[in-house]
Amino acid sequence: MERVCVVARCEQPDCTGTIEDGYCDVCGLAPEPAAASTPATIGSTPSGISRRSTRRSSSRSRSTRSARSNRGHLGAGLVTIAPVPYRDPSTAILTDPQVPEHDRFCSRCGNPIGRGHDGVAGRSEGFCAHCGAGFSFAPKLSPGDLVAGQYEVLGALAHGGLGWIYLARDRNVSDRWVVLKGLLDSGDSDAMAAAVAERQFLATVEHPNIVKIYNFVQHPDPRSGELVGYIVMEYVGGVSLKELRSNRNGTGRLEPLPPAQSLAYMLEILPAMGYLHSLGLLYCDFKPDNVIQCEERLELIDLGAVRRMDDQESVGFKTDGYCAPELEAEGSSIESDLYTIGRTLAVLTFNFDYRKRYLHELPPATDIPVLQQHPSFERLLLRATAPAPGDRFGSASEMAEQLTGVLREVVAAEDGVPHPAPSPTFGAERGVFGADPRDCPPRSPPPRWHGICRCPWWIRPIRPRADWPPSAVIRRAWSRC
Repeated sequence: MERVCVVARCEQPDCTGTIEDGYCDVCGLAPEPAAASTPATIGSTPSGISRRSTRRSSSRSRSTRSARSNRGHLGAGLVTIAPVPYRDPSTAILTDPQVPEHDRFCSRCGNPIGRGHDGVAGRSEGFCAHCGAGFSFAPKLSPGDLVAGQYEVLGALAHGGLGWIYLARDRNVSDRWVVLKGLLDSGDSDAMAAAVAERQFLATVEHPNIVKIYNFVQHPDPRSGELVGYIVMEYVGGVSLKELRSNRNGTGRLEPLPPAQSLAYMLEILPAMGYLHSLGLLYCDFKPDNVIQCEERLELIDLGAVRRMDDQESVGFKTDGYCAPELEAEGSSIESDLYTIGRTLAVLTFNFDYRKRYLHELPPATDIPVLQQHPSFERLLLRATAPAPGDRFGSASEMAEQLTGVLREVVAAEDGVPHPAPSPTFGAERGVFGADPRDCPPRSPPPRWHGICRCPWWIRPIRPRADWPPSAVIRRAWSRC
């Protein structure tokens, strides 16, 4: 016998999404606390399983896909963005996982380490020649390792600023794909603290555009025997914005993304950033590497640099070229988070030396054709990346509102069709009194003289008598009493 599942529809205007995990799967907003959601009955769902847990079944492996919806709201109904096909995790495993030598630096003194010379490759493990600190850039897990008796390692996927990322299969939960993230350098106490912080913050975060954490486990290092912590996260099979931006044209130059597409990406991720801010959290290290497009949605990953707004003690992480200029002196803030979004938007849209020459500023509009074509886009970037925090956007919602307006202008300029929208501040005019004569009530005829004057005595007309001389007749207009 079949049962039905009751889901709650989103109460936001013009939104067709449903509430999943406390948030709409389309607009990403939470329902009003006091508002009663309208139930919708979905039939043909066996055993009372919700629609989102049965949608898009995969033949790759049992339950290897995330239970969350892969449909997003990319483009805000203004621009069409091609979906990125789901990436089979088995094809993403690195055959020879290594950290490039130009990315190897000592975690204590910052000097280059593990570099090769005279044709000999550098060491991936050893001690710094300047300060003596130990380092290790080699993966600590190998294919076939069973972590915490539950997660079977299949291989390394990538390396990031805080550690290696491994693909594994959860043997206890239907062989689903998961991601294990460990420390890049076990001798780095700051990296260890950041990994622990990531575990704590991720456990409280529930948003459709933010990667979900499942568990936190420990596994002994096969070389030293020390316990190493691993964060177990949802596998997001897609392509990062950095990869989408890395395409080159026929001359070998990097091909920027169209401005409408870049604006649509940032418009999709701003609600997730605003959600973190509402929890009192700051992302701190936003960049194209940390956003993945999976089919029709974006997902924010790598929350290792997240910190609380009132946290002034923990070590901060940043990426030059994206971070705000006041970060080292004043620390992170909502304005510095929105600054990184503005810089990411610029990097995605046009080519410029954002790491050195224009580290904290934008190139002149005369050198960038897209800024000349869309002046409103330039003004948006100038405000988002203003040197003073007080001159930037004050909230993610404020920036999203302005960004939506710019997106409408850009799309209208490209296709020649205006895309107006109702004002969020001013509503439509309800009507003007007296503008239409048919709306006015009929006027009654003026009262006539009936022998009884209703006027005050000082303006009451005097009725002349027949025996009065003409000069005695008071010349006053008769009042229509």
